Amino acid sequence: MAVQIETIKKLKNGLDVLPDLYRYASLGFDAIPEDEIERLKWYGLLHRKQTPGFFMQRLRIPNGILSTRQMRAIVSVSRDFGRNTMDLTTRENIQLRWLRIEDVPEVFQRLQNVGLTSQQTGLDNYRNVMGCPLAGLHHAEIFNAAPIAQSVSLALLGREFSDLPRKFNITISGCSHDCAHSRANDIGMTPAAKEINGYRVLGFHVALGGALGGTTPQLGQDAGIFLTTEQALPFSRAVLSVFRDNGSREKRTEARLKWLIREWGMARFMAEVEKVFGQPFFSAGESLLAAHNGDHLGVHKQQDEGFVTVGLLVPIGRTNAQQMAEIADLADAYGTGELRLTPDQNILIPNVHETCLERLLAEPLLQVLQPHAHGALRGLVSCTGRDYCHFALSDTKELSLQVAEELASLIPAERRVDLKVSGCVHACGQHHVGEIGLQAQRLRLEDGSIVDAFDLFVGGNHQQLATLKARKIPVDQLAGRIAAELAILDGE
Repeated sequence: MAVQIETIKKLKNGLDVLPDLYRYASLGFDAIPEDEIERLKWYGLLHRKQTPGFFMQRLRIPNGILSTRQMRAIVSVSRDFGRNTMDLTTRENIQLRWLRIEDVPEVFQRLQNVGLTSQQTGLDNYRNVMGCPLAGLHHAEIFNAAPIAQSVSLALLGREFSDLPRKFNITISGCSHDCAHSRANDIGMTPAAKEINGYRVLGFHVALGGALGGTTPQLGQDAGIFLTTEQALPFSRAVLSVFRDNGSREKRTEARLKWLIREWGMARFMAEVEKVFGQPFFSAGESLLAAHNGDHLGVHKQQDEGFVTVGLLVPIGRTNAQQMAEIADLADAYGTGELRLTPDQNILIPNVHETCLERLLAEPLLQVLQPHAHGALRGLVSCTGRDYCHFALSDTKELSLQVAEELASLIPAERRVDLKVSGCVHACGQHHVGEIGLQAQRLRLEDGSIVDAFDLFVGGNHQQLATLKARKIPVDQLAGRIAAELAILDGE
């Protein structure tokens, strides 16, 4: 596979498929050659075996911030071309499904009209750049890094980084809670301070090489440097350049940044990055991280007196055009026409005045997408699952929701459970960093029948990997086992 993908990229840069994409739109799906199916990923169009002839589209929504106008454009695409289906993702992003190649030109136009793109959101490109969902709003943030995350997400698009050895994830946050999960990314920037020339300067510390998929999950390692806010973009460019030019292209399973750092060591890697960067790095300063807190549900006071953000639970991240249209209406009626997506597959309505809060909380949609959900559901994250992904061993979204609802009957409502569920070893549900992590398996019973089961991981968070505690637990036994593990964690 590695040789095949690299050959495809050498024969034709993925970005050069755009003129042909419009030609295929007029000719139909059957006219698309196999190698061009791969290149369409450079424009966010991913063909899935479970839905032959149809594409999933992954958008680019920097820092997860979008306007209601943008949301309505996404809703119109989902409604008119995507069977009303939408998924919120762990990269503060949205995926659409059931798109035909014939409709893609109109889809692109609608998104472009509101300043959205899906360029370079698939295969060997850098993906949506994440940040704190409450950037610029949270009363306890160190500084607002959203403009930096947005600039990095868009400024590096184009041919310069359209041929990386493998995908690449970046998060940039000025939030002390690290709610953008820095160490699960190839580059993770978190707030720090350093005295430079007699002045206390705010900026970033950096972790490098985080990647949770495969059989060797790894959290990002401290790079030992301090970046000023102005250096975030050129630093990202330098790291991407070194990775592009030196990362392995021989074996897909060993092509992520973490493998290059393992081969070279951090010191050599940073020396090469510094050459491209063009000046010496500052040594590390003072980390401004506090205890991790990734839950943005419920009501959160903002920096501006009298305003709050309301976080809505979207169970398993699966929603539809109607719900998102209603959320856009609510954000216009009670907020300022802005929405925020979270790494936990949920959505926020910011800038709600406290005098409107009671009416907003009484809205019918908020009885479905509950701001104050049971703790067993609050931290639930699930990958796509078998219905849309051929790697998944089970329907992880529905099964994880079933387990969480059963768990809700066994534990107190105030006990939030960070429950992360993946359908396979690729770990798209981030189970290695869940307080409770589940990885799908198939179990053969004594009577010869095969049932859905999960491996159980315990004790993870975004500063440490979870430990495998048990293999192939049948679904109908999971809730009880999880409740028992939580009791141990809580010292009961």
